Amino acid sequence: MANLRDLRRRRTSVASTKKITRTMELVASAKLKKAQDAATASRPYAEALRDLVGRLSSAANEASTHPLMTKRTVRKVVIYVATSDRGLAGAFNANLVTKAIERAKEHRAAGRQVEFVALGKKAASTLAFNGSPAASVHHGIMDAPKYGQAQKLAEAAMDRFIAGEFDLAEVVYARFVSASRQVPDHLVLLPVGGEPVKADAGAQKGPIKDFIFHPGAGELLAALIPQTVKIAIFSSLLQTSAAEHAARRIAMKNATDAATDMLKALNTAYNRGRQGKITQEIAEIVGAVEAMA
Repeated sequence: MANLRDLRRRRTSVASTKKITRTMELVASAKLKKAQDAATASRPYAEALRDLVGRLSSAANEASTHPLMTKRTVRKVVIYVATSDRGLAGAFNANLVTKAIERAKEHRAAGRQVEFVALGKKAASTLAFNGSPAASVHHGIMDAPKYGQAQKLAEAAMDRFIAGEFDLAEVVYARFVSASRQVPDHLVLLPVGGEPVKADAGAQKGPIKDFIFHPGAGELLAALIPQTVKIAIFSSLLQTSAAEHAARRIAMKNATDAATDMLKALNTAYNRGRQGKITQEIAEIVGAVEAMA
C-alpha cells in the first residue's frame, strides 16, 4: 500500500483534475445550447434549398447547362473532413476521420484519386498519422462557425470544380441527432444534385409543373445553385460544432464522475492508512508503558 504522503499527493492531483474537467463540462454545456439551436435551424433550410434547386432545374431543364450541376466521369474526389481543433472530446474526432478514410477507400477502389481538405487541426494531424496528409488545412472554424468562413470554402471549391481540378466533392461531418447522439455522415457538395436529398415525409416531391419563372430560370438557378453549396457547407459546420460541444460535455462528465470515484477510493485508503498508523503508535506506547512497569 502506498504511504500516506503519496496518497495525499494523489488526492490533490485528482481533485485538481476534477475541477478542470468539471469546468470544461460546464463550458461545453453553455456553448452547446447556442450551437444546437443554430444547427437545428440550419438543417431544414439546407435540405429544402437543395430540394428546391433540384425540382426547379428539372422543371426548367437547366441542370445540363449550369457548370455546378454538370456530372462527368469521376477521376478525382475532394473530401472535406470537418473535425475540431481541440481534443478531450472522446472518440468524436477519431470517428470522423475513420469515416473519411472509409469514403476514400471506396473511391480508390473505384479507381479514383482522392484529396483530403482538413477543416480542423485534429483532422490534419490524424490524417497525417494515417499516411494520408491533407492537401490544405483550415482551422479556427469549428468552435463557432461563421457564414463568411463557409462562403470562402464554398467559393474556392466551386472555382476548382468549374476549372476541372476535381470531379466530385463531399464533406464528412458529424450529423447532430441529439445532445447524446452524433453520427459521422457524408454529403455530396459538387456537383449539385449529385446525391438524393433526404427530404421530410411531407415535403413536395417531383418537378414543379406549370411554373412561371421571373426572372428567367437560368438567372434564378445561377443565384440559387452557388447558394446551395454555401449553405450545405455552413450547415455541416454548424452540426459538427454542436456535435463537438455535446461530445466534449459527455466526455468531461464521464471524466468528472471517474475522478469522483477515484477520490472516494483514495480517501478510503488514506483514512485506513492513517487509522492503522494511529493504532500502531498507540500499541507502541502501551507496549513501552508495560515494559516500564
